[in-house]
Amino acid sequence: MGDPLEVKPLLRPRHVSELAPEAKAFRGLKATFKRSEGSRVVGASFCPTLPTRLALVSGTKVGLWNTAKEGGLEEGSSLTKFKDLTQCAAWRSDGRLMLVGEASGTCAVIEMETRSVLRRLRGHGDAVTCAAFAEDKSRCATGCKDGKLRLWDVASCELLQEVEAHDDCLKCLSAGPVADSWITAGYDKRVKLWDPRVQAKKAAISVDHGHPVEAGCAFPSAALFASAGGSGVKVWDLAMTGKALSELQDAHSKVVMGLCLDSKASTLLTASFDGLAKVYHAADLSHVWTYTLPGPATCIAWRPDDRGFVVGLDSGQWQYRSKAKAESKKPLAEVQLVTGKRILRRGKEDNNKPLPDAEEEESDDVEFQKTKKWKREEGHLRGHLHRPSAEDEVIERPRVRKKRESKVDYLFRKYEYRKLAEYLFLETSSHDPSMGLAVADELLERGALATAMCNLSEELCLAALRWLLHAFAQGDSLQQLLYSEVLHTLVDCNSCLQPPRTPQLLEAVRKLDLKVLQELSNQESLFETNGAVESIFV
Repeated sequence: MGDPLEVKPLLRPRHVSELAPEAKAFRGLKATFKRSEGSRVVGASFCPTLPTRLALVSGTKVGLWNTAKEGGLEEGSSLTKFKDLTQCAAWRSDGRLMLVGEASGTCAVIEMETRSVLRRLRGHGDAVTCAAFAEDKSRCATGCKDGKLRLWDVASCELLQEVEAHDDCLKCLSAGPVADSWITAGYDKRVKLWDPRVQAKKAAISVDHGHPVEAGCAFPSAALFASAGGSGVKVWDLAMTGKALSELQDAHSKVVMGLCLDSKASTLLTASFDGLAKVYHAADLSHVWTYTLPGPATCIAWRPDDRGFVVGLDSGQWQYRSKAKAESKKPLAEVQLVTGKRILRRGKEDNNKPLPDAEEEESDDVEFQKTKKWKREEGHLRGHLHRPSAEDEVIERPRVRKKRESKVDYLFRKYEYRKLAEYLFLETSSHDPSMGLAVADELLERGALATAMCNLSEELCLAALRWLLHAFAQGDSLQQLLYSEVLHTLVDCNSCLQPPRTPQLLEAVRKLDLKVLQELSNQESLFETNGAVESIFV
């Protein structure tokens, strides 16, 4: 037998007083602003300069949001001059230009002051998945789904260099520790440093993350780089040794999709497809706090002044978390005396008794209610919270009962057309056929009559035939046309009636056939009578 397992006590949740000051600070970041986009949110980034603006990448647009005084966000003018899905957005360090990658293989250079596209970087073989500006602001780099790294001159749109950087999709891109150097990471599980001083088209440093890299961010001066792939996070020293300084294998239970640092590079924020966002110390990757999200997360971005962060979700929703503004409670004035509402229950013989005063003791027929409070105020102005006196006539608002929704309206509102057919044939068979014909008319107007009567069971088909027998030759000509439409739809959409096999169905069809023959005979006799009457009056 193997060694016995050690039984350990379950971890109990920590009390708020036991939390560290940093954990208490992150606990105060609440979802103060929520919105929903039409499609998946694939990227989010804040402008590095004031005024603080948020760029949200979703669908064929890049939404721009400005920070509000109350701590939330205000919607600005969105960038919509794109013919294909947007993939990424990157601000320049001065906040004047932005790079937006598209699925069509182009990258737009946008002037943020005028919201206009200055130029487009063309020549990519596939979708542009990441982009970044160089430190000198005159050049930029783009990463493509084909794994190639391309360097551009922003002013002239000239392609300066093209490098076969990765064997799979290039997912992350940022400026390197030295001038003209770049850090890339992709789905081939590699994180690479490209140094222009190396003449051969080969990465100066290449390390293996172990999983396809979904997100990454560089520390200040780009000497360190954090990569997220699979369920783990690693911090690499790309300036000196090229080794992993710290590693967290199971940061989340599913793939980590987003990664970002605060302005001091002391806090690392991750977002995963498991619906959680977690805060770690960047130095040793020790856990600080966890946020529960309403769905799988796809991206995350920290505000430059560290006042909050944005999380984008796979469902198209996104939320901005910041410190909620404390509500100031106004103290009561000295002249106000707030007491509980007292309800006096009286019989018919007690109608002339005055209401008890506030200072008197509660009697047996007085009920204390905490949901509403009386206010004793000075002056002649009194509101609905003022306690009425004995001479006052209390007028209460009459209760308006909400009209109960009928079963037919409920089923139509829920688009339960099959249940409507069951209700039509089973529950209205003994009632006036006009109601059933009204239901059939609404189904016909919605184009759902065939859907409601398709592939019915033999029992339901038998009930439908009996309802048709009950409703035969009743109503005006328009109702007869509707009756005929219901009958033809029932026969055409059910195999058990082509032809009927059971004795009950055969008997119902036979009776319906006799009804039709009798009606034809009546019509013929009426036709002859009509001809005779016309010959008399003409």
